[in-house]
Amino acid sequence: MGGRNVGPPDTIGEDTFEGFDTRVLEFKFVTCMTAVFGRRRRVSIFVVTGNGNGLGGFALAKATTFPLYNDHTVLHDFFSHFGKTKLYVKKMPEGYGLVCHRVIQTICRVIGIKDIYAKVEGSICVQNMTKAFIMGLTQQKTHQQLADEKHLHLVEFREENLNFPKVVASPQDDVVRTLGQIPKDEELDFDRVVLDGKVRLQRKKFPRFYTKLPGYQIYLKKYAKTRNQEKVKIDIMAREGEVRSFFADQHPECKLKWGKYEGNV
Repeated sequence: MGGRNVGPPDTIGEDTFEGFDTRVLEFKFVTCMTAVFGRRRRVSIFVVTGNGNGLGGFALAKATTFPLYNDHTVLHDFFSHFGKTKLYVKKMPEGYGLVCHRVIQTICRVIGIKDIYAKVEGSICVQNMTKAFIMGLTQQKTHQQLADEKHLHLVEFREENLNFPKVVASPQDDVVRTLGQIPKDEELDFDRVVLDGKVRLQRKKFPRFYTKLPGYQIYLKKYAKTRNQEKVKIDIMAREGEVRSFFADQHPECKLKWGKYEGNV
């Protein structure tokens, strides 16, 4: 970035800066250790601008960097508020898109966030929404920070991965608490930990109209024998690492091959 032209300064009111040349003199990453948020990483930029006719100036600015999950969404769900604006942001899988207010969409495109769901309650003031969203991003905790704070393994279950357990972070000091060392009143629910003890208010889901029809009862009886097969398959994959029968130790042919078992189980 050193020496690169970044265009003229932004317009201030009715004053434009056409013909100005702005150059980056210094671009670096700086870190600051805090007692509350730990080590915070920011970007420091020192620039100079001038019109080539004796008028010029310089500026030094620092901005916070925001870690992303797989370079497409936020690290976790979070709640933030500024003034009378309340903002709830939900982490979404890849390809979901930006389902949020146009102001939040613009900020996400600039930062590099591609998939989130954000709901705004209260005032829709542009400045309040911007400040609330940026505050929420800066207060995120990485998976490694959460694992170090709790001294527990952080395991992820996602629907797009068939809820297959995946360890995403472990304590760096290799000190993992046992079940007996965890207080009974300690909050371990991930959503409540990242939302500071808050609980999301969700609309009650009513049963579908067709569940009361006679034909639906016939459907349930017809597929009663296979309704738990997918859940059992996931449990076996988590426990054994592959889909196999409990007879596989005595009969090695009882393993899944091309979607079917080789032997008769």
